[in-house]
Amino acid sequence: MQTERPSRETPLWPLIAFGAVAIGIIALQAGPALGGDLRSNDDMMRMQQVRDLLSGDRDWYDVSQRRLLTPEGGAMHWSRLPDLFIGGIVFLLQPLIGTRMAEGVAATLWPLGQFAWVLAAAALCLRRLGASLSGQLAGLFFLSVSFALFNLLPGRIDHHGLGLALTLTGFAALLSPDRTRRSAIIAGLCVPLMLTVAIENLPAAGLLLAGFGLAWIVRGIEETGRIRLFGSTLVIAALLSYVLDAPGAGGVRTVCDAYGQSHFVALLVAGAGMFTIATFMPGAYPWQNRLLVMAIAGAAALITFIVVNPACLGDPYSGIMEDVRSGWLSGVGEARNASAVFSDSFSTGLFYYGFGAAGIAAAAYALVKASPGLTLARAFLVAFCVLGFALSLWQLRAAMLSHAFAAIAGGLVTGMAFGHWRARRGGQAALILLIVAVFASPAGWRLPGVLLPVEDTSAKDEDIDCTSSDALAQIAAAPSMVVFTP
Repeated sequence: MQTERPSRETPLWPLIAFGAVAIGIIALQAGPALGGDLRSNDDMMRMQQVRDLLSGDRDWYDVSQRRLLTPEGGAMHWSRLPDLFIGGIVFLLQPLIGTRMAEGVAATLWPLGQFAWVLAAAALCLRRLGASLSGQLAGLFFLSVSFALFNLLPGRIDHHGLGLALTLTGFAALLSPDRTRRSAIIAGLCVPLMLTVAIENLPAAGLLLAGFGLAWIVRGIEETGRIRLFGSTLVIAALLSYVLDAPGAGGVRTVCDAYGQSHFVALLVAGAGMFTIATFMPGAYPWQNRLLVMAIAGAAALITFIVVNPACLGDPYSGIMEDVRSGWLSGVGEARNASAVFSDSFSTGLFYYGFGAAGIAAAAYALVKASPGLTLARAFLVAFCVLGFALSLWQLRAAMLSHAFAAIAGGLVTGMAFGHWRARRGGQAALILLIVAVFASPAGWRLPGVLLPVEDTSAKDEDIDCTSSDALAQIAAAPSMVVFTP
């Protein structure tokens, strides 16, 4: 299949128009959020954290939550960065429209703003991967109907959308065809921010670090200036996020389920290593020498990570208190693994994991068909598709990452199929385009759930006992506590 005239020569206005329409359609779902009806336990807890900050009940560095473990409270290990945007909107609007309405507006504007950010970053990635205009539009459409959208809907104010936006921004910076200083600075900022927002972004942040290292190994002196600036920015941003975000440099940082000491020191070592390599060994010919020194720098960062806190090599959620696990984490649907998802609903599991697998196949095909100048960029796309899919098998929350990159890969090959149809016309080319569009689109993986008979969930529902005398007696016997609800 052939591609159309790609990337930076294509106009921007169709992408802007699509984005505006997509945001407008999503904004139509703002009714419940405006009324204070948030979408999940995490979102309700985030809003309560913002309320505590604005009321003065908690200072910037204190993110303990008494409404989770009353009366003493439990450490949330959450970043204040999302609170900055949500709280800022509430603070500015509450004198005009009241606190309740201001919170509703914040719960609407913040996800929509992130949706616009994600669309813009994805469009930039598609252009830098050599997608045609039709491929760029297809990729944005696929993203808008994928699982990633769930974390960008009005009322979804948790940190997942921000993590995705930072990941795509860092990926777009990695793909910069001109290898500009700006791309190095942006990526160097994104990596620590990804970690301070949520530790679930650690694998993607690590892959971005590896990507910049690999780019220097492959390209040599062409990447030297960018690697030096990336490394120095990484060190500064890691330090600032460690000191300025909750719980601060003096807070409890010996943790694995949040941006802790091990992550901080490893970032310092990785950034300093890249800066040192680019300064004292800018070329390091041949490429085998570059591979060796970059491997040494990576090993040093990994060893530092292990030495500072060996426990972080295991499950980051293993240390969570049982009360927190049963009372909060177990209520987060995105914490399920693939087995649990398929046992709940086969068609839903097929949507989550079928589209992710299709993204890997699409990215691999795009890599095979890549011109020499795009080979490395598309190899990075394959790596992110594989990473997202593998993580989603462990926890469903990673399907957001898997679907976002699958949408980019799907848009890329759909654009190639459309270019092939335009060049050849005829029934065969049209059939190829149809098949590609179905299998590369999340909507195509929704079809089995629509066409197959509705699954019988009555047996599962019968196991849920909320209104019997025994169930009410259990509630009455429980200790008194404060519960936050919409």
